[in-house]
Amino acid sequence: FFFKQKTAYEMQRGLVGSEMCIRDRRRVHGFSSKVPRQSIQADVIIWNFETLSLIHRLKLHKVLVQGLSFSHNELYLASLGGEDDKRLVIWEVATGKGLCGNSAGTDAVNQLKFYNNSDDQLVTVRNFGARIWKVDYVNKKVYIYNYAVQISPTEINLGGMKRQITNVIIDPTDTYAYGCTKTGDILEISLEKTLFKRLGPVKKIFSLGVTCVSLLLNGDLIVGCGDGTLAKIGNKDMTIKAQAQLMGGVTSITLTADGTYLFAGTSMCNIYWCDTDKLTPELRNTCHYDPINHIAFPFNFADVFATCSMNDIRAVSYTHLTLPTIPTVQISVVA
Repeated sequence: FFFKQKTAYEMQRGLVGSEMCIRDRRRVHGFSSKVPRQSIQADVIIWNFETLSLIHRLKLHKVLVQGLSFSHNELYLASLGGEDDKRLVIWEVATGKGLCGNSAGTDAVNQLKFYNNSDDQLVTVRNFGARIWKVDYVNKKVYIYNYAVQISPTEINLGGMKRQITNVIIDPTDTYAYGCTKTGDILEISLEKTLFKRLGPVKKIFSLGVTCVSLLLNGDLIVGCGDGTLAKIGNKDMTIKAQAQLMGGVTSITLTADGTYLFAGTSMCNIYWCDTDKLTPELRNTCHYDPINHIAFPFNFADVFATCSMNDIRAVSYTHLTLPTIPTVQISVVA
């Protein structure tokens, strides 16, 4: 979401620590999590985007909220604590009450995701493993779920695959899940059989890992990588259909409703608009990704000014969105 200055200020009034926006509901609500100092409670805040009002402040996790996911019917919210907390908690959105929870495991869990057609099943991924969880809203318990035995410590069988899974997405039918790995590939997991199915892309490893993934309507995957690669992977054969190079590691991908275009954000503070057919990127917004050290205006002219930062000098114009950039060493003063 792109908020005006007033809107961003109004939303930040409810935060004490640093804000980290995780994901949005499909309709009117959104949420954010705070990353406070050590040993301080980490709140989950549910917002109403229409009125910009704070609905609930959920207090349970410590130090860090690692991930959040809404159920498909928007009745429940799952929250995941960080390495110091390691708790998986299910909340009721209407009342803001915690319904049930469980330890997510001895190892830190990286992300979680509700099923698309069920509000009582979700997937968590971590380094070298993944789990399916079953929520019992009647008895208020969260179980590690297995289709053969309801309560079982059995995880998703990844075979001999040793991957640090950092993110996960589930297909619309809840048949398969796709996990991003630090190795630089994608794991396809059968949720029905709780088994690893295949690895992609074929004969290709993306440098600096796969950081984010989105699923097109035809089943193809759009992946963003730490080296700035944006790629489309075919669902049938797991081959690369299209590829583009962005400035900075890709940190987020958001598709339009019809799946024909996407926004991609990078670690170098660039936002790209891109079609999903040929992946032709268009820079829509950019700024310095390190502190600005100095600003200078030309003599007797206020429409353009120059800024210098850690690694570049930029000429900023009020009339042009795409700005010229001069890569350089660290600059402290510009004139």
